[in-house]
Amino acid sequence: MTRSFCIGLVLPLWLALSLSNCGGPGQSHLTPLRDAAAQVENGMAQVEAWNVDTLEAVRARVNERVRDLTWLMADSTLTFSVADGQLIGDWARVKRHLKDAPQRVNALNEQGALCTSQLSNLLGAIRSGADVDANGVAMDNVYFQRQAQNELNAVATWLAFVKDTRRLIAAGIDLENVTRAPMDSLLQAKRSEWAQHIVAE
Repeated sequence: MTRSFCIGLVLPLWLALSLSNCGGPGQSHLTPLRDAAAQVENGMAQVEAWNVDTLEAVRARVNERVRDLTWLMADSTLTFSVADGQLIGDWARVKRHLKDAPQRVNALNEQGALCTSQLSNLLGAIRSGADVDANGVAMDNVYFQRQAQNELNAVATWLAFVKDTRRLIAAGIDLENVTRAPMDSLLQAKRSEWAQHIVAE
């Protein structure tokens, strides 16, 4: 009675161990790689929401006002108050936040697509039980451990870049919206002051 009971316990355990080894190397990496692919998909949706043409237009608007301001500030006859200086500092931050926003978005699109492709290829290789890669390298557990870690690191770097870009774009757009009208008023006032100096001379 005791013996048959023990056999009944051992057989399911043996069967479970056998089944766990049937999938080939790399099976333990499927879940984290799938999770990473989902994160990239969500990140790409954020990136696609940023319109490069709109960012280019905002940046051009900022640069135009900075050029006008730089020209006016070079005239020693014009005076600027402390409040003017604070506004100018805000506008400098706007320019800094948005200076490479379009390039960032384009780079994120390219790198995000690469991450998606690499993850898909690696997941496909694991699922299919591939044993040699395109270069003839054996695809064993060590291989998949290394490749999976490389892809997860790449995704983490990409996601951090998405987060940083989101922060910069949001800060730049918000500050530009708040300071655009005051900056236009300041430029108009200083142009008028400059014109009065010219007439007086």
